[in-house]
Amino acid sequence: MHMKKYLHIILAFQMGACAAFADNGEASKNKSIVKGQHGEIGNMTETVSGHTAHPDAQWFPDAGLGLFLHWGICSVEAMNISWPMMVGARLPRIEDPTERDRIIREKDWELKGQPEMTPMEYWAMAEKFNPQNYHPATWLAAAKASGFEYVVLTTKHHEGFAMWPSAFGDFNTKNYMGGRDLVKEFVDGCRKAEIRVGLYYSPPDWYFDRENVNFTHRNLRKSNPELSPLDYNLQPKGPSMEGEELVAHQKAYAEMVSGQIRELLTNYGKIDVLWFDGNPKVGEYTKLLIGQDEMRRLQPGMVINPRMGGKGDFRTFERHLPENPELKDGEWAEFCNTWNFNWPYVDKDYRHFNRVLDELIRCRIHGINYLLGIGPKADGDLCYRAYEGFELFEDWMSTNGESVNGVHLLAENETCSTHASQKSNVRYVYLMPSNIREDRVPQPETVEFNGLPKPKKVFMLHNGQSVPFEFNEGQLIISVANEMQTKYADVIKVEL
Repeated sequence: MHMKKYLHIILAFQMGACAAFADNGEASKNKSIVKGQHGEIGNMTETVSGHTAHPDAQWFPDAGLGLFLHWGICSVEAMNISWPMMVGARLPRIEDPTERDRIIREKDWELKGQPEMTPMEYWAMAEKFNPQNYHPATWLAAAKASGFEYVVLTTKHHEGFAMWPSAFGDFNTKNYMGGRDLVKEFVDGCRKAEIRVGLYYSPPDWYFDRENVNFTHRNLRKSNPELSPLDYNLQPKGPSMEGEELVAHQKAYAEMVSGQIRELLTNYGKIDVLWFDGNPKVGEYTKLLIGQDEMRRLQPGMVINPRMGGKGDFRTFERHLPENPELKDGEWAEFCNTWNFNWPYVDKDYRHFNRVLDELIRCRIHGINYLLGIGPKADGDLCYRAYEGFELFEDWMSTNGESVNGVHLLAENETCSTHASQKSNVRYVYLMPSNIREDRVPQPETVEFNGLPKPKKVFMLHNGQSVPFEFNEGQLIISVANEMQTKYADVIKVEL
């Protein structure tokens, strides 16, 4: 019997350790990807030293849960957004000159034995982009019912296609889909669903700047520096603009970026969040870019992220959430990650709900908003997996939602053997499965909590069932039997 007990403990530890190692490997990979992408688009070091004091913006730190919609012409082929244009991200060092020549000739930049889609072919998807089933109010209502408080839509990603009929530039719906305004339909849907409006905008625009962009990935430039830059046909690139031509181009680039941002801030009523993603290469004409003072005159109660110019209202974490984010007192922050390992719609399974809950809980303990990324299909609807995910969120939030809203870190004199948070005279204890990549396998759980007065009540939040506990000189020992647990993250409420 003792051997069986120890074997059970050892196996449980090994399963948890394997899951932890896998997650650490994925986190390391995500950090590397984000670092490379941010370097490519010129994301600066964030210098958030405060945030807007406007009363209309004070909802943000307690919003908790946001939805990040990556959508664009990439949905035509159900592929990743923008980044497939930058080839060779995984290409190792190639020493053989003959092999290098073959790769260039056959455009086999990912060593798949076939040519990669060129940027020109990517942009051509705009001709086929026709979202006939785009009725955002339907799925925005589902998101709202699931606990999402704000939604951010990519109005233009690095690919350069603007999702509204802009008067600036020519690669937007003004020249496609008969001038349809997909941003307006999104904003109208948010109003109907009573969910806050966020607009993502990428100042880097690889279409407008296509004559100057080198379409090789930064990783490729490091691993194989002797390879020539590539143009938008993935051919060796000719000279970039120089002299007066470059100066005129940079001026037009800055004017387009500023003009499009002004359109977004004046054409759609109240905007709650403006989400930038990079800095345009406009040389000395950075001085022509719209500044935050003007943005706030146009939208006084708006929250702005710091990814254009390095200053904004909140810190951003992407794909990897540190164990200790080390936020300053009163600092606002947001963590964004994908739901199905890709930002836009790709026909793949979503990450397990326990993994998503683990990130949500860790975010909220530190007062960080969780911006979870999915994308509509080419026809404008969400896939069935998104609706299934909304149902999971709605069920879990209906009983456990109070544990991720308005909570804070434990006081310095309080410690818990698992994740925990406080809210006034209540403590929330979060029971995560040993392997967050799958449904919980119920097993007895013991939680040790130190530094508390004797509780008045300890119970499972999802059904109100009392949980046995022992208390002695500030130490609380909680015992959770198998039958008390569900297959997802559980929460114990401790009333003091």
